[in-house]
Amino acid sequence: AKIFQEILPKGVVNVVTGKGSESGNAIFNHEGVNKLSFTGSTNVGYQVAEAGAKRIVPATLELGGKSANIILDDANLDLAVEGIQLGILFNQGEVCSAGSRLLVQEGIYDKLISRLKEAFSNIKIGDPLDEKTQMGSQTSQEQMEKIQSYITYAEQSNAEILTGGKRITNDGLDSGYFLEPTLIAVKDNADKLAQEEIFGPVLTIIKVKDDEEAIKIANDSEYGLAGGVFSQDITRALNIAKAVKTGRIWINTYNQVPEGAPFGGYKKSGIGRETYKEALSNYQQVKNIFIDTSNELKGLY
Repeated sequence: AKIFQEILPKGVVNVVTGKGSESGNAIFNHEGVNKLSFTGSTNVGYQVAEAGAKRIVPATLELGGKSANIILDDANLDLAVEGIQLGILFNQGEVCSAGSRLLVQEGIYDKLISRLKEAFSNIKIGDPLDEKTQMGSQTSQEQMEKIQSYITYAEQSNAEILTGGKRITNDGLDSGYFLEPTLIAVKDNADKLAQEEIFGPVLTIIKVKDDEEAIKIANDSEYGLAGGVFSQDITRALNIAKAVKTGRIWINTYNQVPEGAPFGGYKKSGIGRETYKEALSNYQQVKNIFIDTSNELKGLY
């Protein structure tokens, strides 16, 4: 905001703080606002879209996700383990594009799970301002309790918690919202753990037989924001990437963000695109001006 004050005329950028239910609603429903843009949950996205529809005002929405990270049997497991962690542990899993569903081909399932359990147990958790820290705390008590409610559900259902799932209260972290990275295996993609956005370091794992089943399960979601494919056969990976209905998909990496690539989702993950030139079109209107230079009557009237 301070930089904007220095480089832009007064009033061009206004920072309004407060709860979304109060300040957000005031902005979205104000007659002086003729373009809406929102990044957040799909539930709130409905409200923003409704506010725009009532006034015939366009809205750009970047919403939730339950993105599938697909690990094929020919994947480089070193890259896969790193990519899986980038997908679900970056920013404590509080990322809309998080790779929160892990689809693993059955031939490498046991080996990969063993590698992941070891990797997750060795994550350095602590003060995010410490350069040695790999994962910090959840943003609030409310978010922490939401995540824990899913873990409690897993404990009481047919799901299997493979590692993690506990709040960390030792090493001076008892006053923060620190949670162990969590792996949960489910048998059915219809399980709420595989369908609902948890928004935390909780990874739901599903075993798949082949490429076709991986694509089918990946697309069996109301969301379509992001995803990943790990395979040493790039043609194979590309075929899957093309078939998965998401706005962005990584191959042999995850959560790497190129500056020149537009970002946005399919289905209930949003409308429009952010970043790069595609984002600018959201804030522009097309006008057509026609000039008759003939200086001749048309003879119609």
